[in-house]
Order: sequence, then structure tokens, then C-alpha cells
Amino acid sequence: MASASAWESPDASRNRTYLLPLLRFLLQQMMAQFSAQGACIALYDESQDRMVVQAHVRVRNASVYVEAGGLGLRVPRRRISMHLQKDIAPTPSGYLRQESPAMDEIEDVLPPQCELFAVGTAFARGQDVIGQAWQRNEAYILSHEEYLSIFHHGQPLKLHIDIPPTSYLVVPVQEGTPVDVLYGDEAAPSRVEGVVVLYQIISGLGAGFQQRQRAEALQYVERISLYLQNERLKRLQQRTSEYLEHLQNISTAFPATVKLSELVGKIYQFTTQVVDVSAMLLTLYDRDTEGIYDIFAVIDGHSVANLAEQPVISKKEDRPMWWTVAQQVAHNELLRLNFSPAQDARLREQYQELLMGTWGDQRSAQSFLFLPMKMFNRVTGSLCLTSKRPHAYHVEEIQVLETMIQIVTVSFENAKLYERDRHLLRDARQREAQLAAINSALQSIGSVLDVNALLNTFVEKVASLVRVDLCVFFQLSPTKEELVAQAMYGPPSVSQLDDGSGRPAIEPPYNKGEHEALIRLIRLPFQDTFLQQLVNESSFFYLDPPKLEELAQLSDEGGALFLRALPDQQMLMIPMFFQEDFIGLLSVSVPRESRNFRPKDVGMLLAICAQAASAIRNAQLVEQREEAYAELQRMDKLKDEFMVTASHELRTPMSAIIGYSTLLKRQSSRASSQDILRFATKISTAAQQLQNLIDNMTDAAKLGAVDKKLELKFEAVQVRTVAEIAARMLLFNIEQKIRLRIDKHLWVNADALHFRQVMVNLLDNAAKYSPAKSEITVFAEETTLAKVAERLPEDQEDPMLLVEQGDIPVVLISVKDQGEGVLPEDQQRIFEKFVRAPRSLTTPVRGSGLGLYICRRYVEAMGGKIWLASSDPEEGSVFTFYLPRVEPPVETGE
Repeated sequence: MASASAWESPDASRNRTYLLPLLRFLLQQMMAQFSAQGACIALYDESQDRMVVQAHVRVRNASVYVEAGGLGLRVPRRRISMHLQKDIAPTPSGYLRQESPAMDEIEDVLPPQCELFAVGTAFARGQDVIGQAWQRNEAYILSHEEYLSIFHHGQPLKLHIDIPPTSYLVVPVQEGTPVDVLYGDEAAPSRVEGVVVLYQIISGLGAGFQQRQRAEALQYVERISLYLQNERLKRLQQRTSEYLEHLQNISTAFPATVKLSELVGKIYQFTTQVVDVSAMLLTLYDRDTEGIYDIFAVIDGHSVANLAEQPVISKKEDRPMWWTVAQQVAHNELLRLNFSPAQDARLREQYQELLMGTWGDQRSAQSFLFLPMKMFNRVTGSLCLTSKRPHAYHVEEIQVLETMIQIVTVSFENAKLYERDRHLLRDARQREAQLAAINSALQSIGSVLDVNALLNTFVEKVASLVRVDLCVFFQLSPTKEELVAQAMYGPPSVSQLDDGSGRPAIEPPYNKGEHEALIRLIRLPFQDTFLQQLVNESSFFYLDPPKLEELAQLSDEGGALFLRALPDQQMLMIPMFFQEDFIGLLSVSVPRESRNFRPKDVGMLLAICAQAASAIRNAQLVEQREEAYAELQRMDKLKDEFMVTASHELRTPMSAIIGYSTLLKRQSSRASSQDILRFATKISTAAQQLQNLIDNMTDAAKLGAVDKKLELKFEAVQVRTVAEIAARMLLFNIEQKIRLRIDKHLWVNADALHFRQVMVNLLDNAAKYSPAKSEITVFAEETTLAKVAERLPEDQEDPMLLVEQGDIPVVLISVKDQGEGVLPEDQQRIFEKFVRAPRSLTTPVRGSGLGLYICRRYVEAMGGKIWLASSDPEEGSVFTFYLPRVEPPVETGE
């Protein structure tokens, strides 16, 4: 369902400038497809909870079109009445499609011309044809008379209509399934994000929509849904870029300023660039004096004079609600405060203190937002905003403001330190140099959007600022059980001096990928350890050598080697949080000449970590969105490829069934028994091909786009028996000879049905790509997992395989054909869904590209692996897989 931020955001008018051409284009396409002379589209508006008409187009010179009886209209053989009911008898094949108007003959329908479906009209759920299609989530056809009877009780419309329609085709636009898959909500019901109304303005024979067009329209609007999704993603990407540009500007501007008057001016400037602001109040809290200071206020665009020099000062007792809300946010009991004072009387009464005071009376505002300013768990102030527009503050904009607040908070702290130390010249100069270093570090960090590059820059800047030998950033693993090293910085272990030879220094070989992989081998236990307790309780802490050794004993090999290789010194650990989410842990070695860092150095590191956490989270979000967008494009491409493949593959056996059935029907009286048997055999073969395609598609659909646990029934299964059954199933459908070289004493632990399906798919695949009268060989051997692991290709190598399963006995099963082999560039792709060898697309080989994909999923679910062992154009291909071996059951005998 389209969100308000997508269609009715603060920049809605700007969005429409490039959304309307798309909507007109989509309507024109549907008019051409379904022989309509007019069309409109309504999209869901979350702020109104209504379907709002966004575009309404019609053929140019419609009155002339009606008088001419329709351009190129052909008369159908007969006409049936159209009804609102869902199931109607199909339209006869005698109906011929009328020619649709050219695209350049389309014009917008303005409200003065026709008030029916006028642009901007809003419909509630169940109201009129648009609200009805929205509520019922189904398409329907009705005539104009039926429209008046159902929705206007047979009364004439009170709307101005220059050319009344004669019939309507109303189609809901459902949100596409890729969005559900993307967010892991495959079971979510389809949601309606819009409604398309097609109508005709001609009457007579051949006019009116047909029932088959209703089903076609439901399929057609799936394209519209994808267009709208892509449009929203492009706008979301554009807004994300704008937000990131704002954040980069903020990161550059705020840390460079230590004057209070300049800071508050920049806060207001940046805030108005992000959201709509009618009034604004900036409040600071001084823990030394326990005073609450209103230092900046704006009312309807006019600032309250002299607040920066003479702020309004209050005590906690004077403003209990402000203190309560600030404390709730500081202790993560409340994320933020965002409501409408004008619409919510209860909250308006409860938070009346926040809505009044220095910035006037804001109780009639449509939107109110309270953002806290805090340094770790300590309240430092707040930013309050109001707007005269409802739903003015959306999640994306609030996140930008929260990031700005975090940066501002550090800037205010820096300003306080600057004011406090300004009388000490030496300390002031040192502070300026330190602030410059922080600014440089923050600019370097904030200007990077790649997560790996950002983390490497982060640890390098921290190490250079505090002049330490080692700095490491650990990130919490997805299971939250351990901390994984993501970036490390340290000085080179060997310094090369000029020996006077004139030769360049020899640089050690360096592979970035291997270097990063080695760093990620460093893992520290976290869950249920003293490390987790310290992270939750302290803003920073030290680990001395005994603690490091204790942690090394709990770590795996990589973590233990790292901890024991550290010099005999302490490590400063700084937990990094974004709001309440634990981002990671920064580990900094303490200088050798001191036992601990100086307080100002710790404060500097805490400030950098607080802002780096926001930069890291922003970079992660950007990376996730890019991956999600790439995945959406990949899924869209796969869907298109599947539709082409499925339609092609299903048409071939279906054509054979229809053709031979027709011959059998026409020649039933004079056909011989041999002809009947031949026809029946062809029909049976085509039906079996069709059944195999449907079975593969069904199995692939059950497996889904993400990993699902299959319901397996493990038992001892004889390999030769399964191979014989699979061979018999294909006996009448292939022209090759299958030879089995399998010892009858080989048994595996597997699910019999899934094991058989794997064998059927491999044999069927071998037969498809092998010449007629050739031989397919199935052979099996007993071996161990250690020997099999040595033969696995690179894409199937698993270093943890023997660790997790042990060196267990397995049965290695291979299927060898005499086909033309698989091209080297396709050998790793053939196990993916819907992938077929390019050469097979120009040959009579049938298939959906799902057989090998299903084989891999089934074999891995049963504890094995499958791969292409060899492929040669002259010798054919060998597909090999293994399953755990078991002893034959005693009671089976032979």
C-alpha cells in the first residue's frame, strides 16, 4: 500500500511532476490493450485514508469519436449483458477486438469538462466503483445503467459529464509480491495500492467489455504495480541521497563551530531544509547548575529576540513534564514523542506544558515532535518542532534530525569545553588542535558510504588521534553470540631503511580480500560472558592482561591467537550504540607509557564513537537498500525469464496433446488400433512432460525464494532400488539406455521420496541432452566424507564440513551421460533457479530450468552435496552427489 511519504510527502507537488507522465503512459497502455476510450487511476493516500484520483485521460475529440461509432470498431457476433457479479460465463470467441486510439490522440480530462472521476476526487473504502473495488479487492465489469442503479439508486448523476460512459472495467492494483518477499512477509495478504477504471463511450454492437478482459486486466495491472514500486524506489533513493547530502553538510558544518549563536542558527537552517517547521524551541540542560535553558525559539518564521544572550531559565521543579519525558528518552523508555495536538485531545492535555511557554501556544498545531539531546545516557537538552500540516514528520526525516541532534550535542559539549578553558591559553590551543583532529576524522568518516571503507578509515583515524599501536572494531554477529573483527589498524611490524643501493623498497605481497578474511577470523565470545555485562553497564571499560587471558580461553582459535599476541598492556573498550541498538565495540590499546587514557582523550573517543555509530548505521542502511534494490531487480528479471520459459515449455506438450487428441477425435471411426495406440502414446508422452514441468514448478514454489526447512522422513534407503524405480519411471519417455552399476549392499540415510526425485531429475536431465540410442550410466561407491571433501569444486568447498559432521561414511552416486557437455561459464550457474544452458534454448530440449536447482536443495537438506564432477563435449557430463551411508536393515535380508 502506497505510503504517505511516497505519494503525499512534503514534496508531493514535486513528486507529481514526474509521476503524472508515468501514470498517463500506463493508462494509455491499458486503453490500447483493452479497447477503452477513457481511463483514470486512483492511488491510496495514507494521510486521508482514501483512494485519490491522480490522472484521468480520454481519447482526443471524444464527441467526434462517439458520433463515428468508434474508430475501426468491428461488430461482434453476439452480445451478452455485463454484471457486477464476479463469475460470469466467458465471452464467446466470436468477439473481435476493436482498434484502440493512437497514443498521440490522448488528452487529459479536466474537472470542468467532466466531474466524474475528476483528478483530486477522494473515495472512501466501499464508496462508488473505486471504493468498491478497493474494499472487495476484485475486478468487475458493469454498464453505465448498472452503475447508476447500484451506486446512485437509479437516480441521474448530479455531476457535470460532457460525454457519459457506456460501460466500465474496474480493476484493483495490488501491491506486487517482490515487496513481500523482500521484507520476509510471504504470508501477508495482497494489499490494494490503487484502482484503475477503464470505460467506453460508444454504444451498439461490439461495445462493452468482455469477461475474459477482466482476468487479463488483473494480470496486466501487475505491471502497473511493478512500475509504481520502481517509481517509489527511485524516489526513495533520491530522497536518501538528499538526506545523506544533508547529513554530510551537517557533519561538515557543526563540528567546525563552537559559538552558541552560530550553532543555533545552523540548527534552524538545517531543520527547515529537512521538514516543515511552524515553530521551534531549542532547550539545553546544564547538569552543573541543574538549570533548563530555552536558548532559541521561532514562532511562525520569526525568532524570539535575545534568547541566546538572555535565555529563559527554569528548574526541574518548574518543568516536571519536560524533565520526565527527557529522562524517559534518555533511559530508552521512550524513543521520541510525535503526535497531533489538534487531533489528539488526551495527549494535548497530558503534554500541555511542552506545548506552551517560550515558543507560544502550540496546542492547535497539527503535528508536534519532541527530540531529546543526550550524551550517552545523560540528558543535555531537547528540540521541539510543530507544523500546521498533519503527518508532517515521517520516519526518514526524523532519523536525519536525530543524527543532526547527536552531532549538535557533541558540538554543544565542545562549545562548553571551549568556553571553560578559554582563559588557559595553552590548554585552549591544545583543545583547538584536538577539535581540528576530531573534525578531520569525522569528515573522513562521514564522507564514506561504503561500510568496509568507513570502518577502515574509522580505526585508522582513531589510532592516529590517540597515537596508539592497535585499534580494532568488532561487530556483533547476526546470531548475537560473538563479536567479529571487521577492521584493524596498526603500524607495520618491519621498517625498511634506505641501504644506499638505490633500489626501491621491497613491498610485501598484499591481497585485500585475504587480509579482510583473516581479520574476520578474529572472533570474541559475547553472549552470556562478562564482556556482555560490561557493555550493558558501562560507557567504556578497560581489559587488563588477566581479563584478556580469561577471554582468550573462551574464544576460538582465531580470537585466542589475537588476544595472546597483544603486548602486556591494557585495552580500552568503547561500546557503540545507535539509539538503543548495539552497533559494535571499539578496542584501543593503551599507550605503553601510561596505565590509562587521560579523561579528555576518553571524552574525545566517546564523542567520535557516538557520531561514528550514526555514520556506520547510515552506511549500513545505504548498503542494505542497494542490496535490496539489486535483489528486487534480480527477482524481477527471474520472473520475466520464468514467464517466457514457462509459457514456451508448457505450450509444446500442450500443443501435442491438443493436436493428437483432435486427430484421434476426427479419425476415431476409421483409425486402426495401431494409429490409436500411436496417438495415445504421443498424448501420454506429452502429458508426462507437462506433468514433470508442473511438478518441478510446484516443488520450486514450495522451496521458495529463501531457505525453508523441508519436512523429511529419514530412513534407510537402498540406493539400487531407488535408481531402478527412477529408471522405470522414465522408461517410456526416453530413447537412451540406462545402465546401473550399483552394489545392492549400499544403503543411505535419506528421505525415499526426495531421493527418488533427485535420481529422476538427474536421469531425465541426462536423457534430454544425450543423443538417441546412447547410454546413461549410474554408478555408486562407498567412501568417506574426508575423501569426498577433497574432490569438491571451489563453489561447494566448506571448511566447517568435517568439523560439524565428522569423517562419516558416505555413498558417492554419479550419473554419466554422453551429451555435448556444459560450457565452462555455465557450470556454476546451472544449479540456480530457472537457469538453462544457452545452447538448449535453440534446440528441441524441453525444461523449466528447475531440475538441478531442486536436486541441490533436496540433497543438501538430506545432509549431502551435489556438483558437476566433469563435463567434456566429447565424453559428456558427470553429475555427482553423496549421502550419509548406513548399514542395511537386518530384517530385509537381500
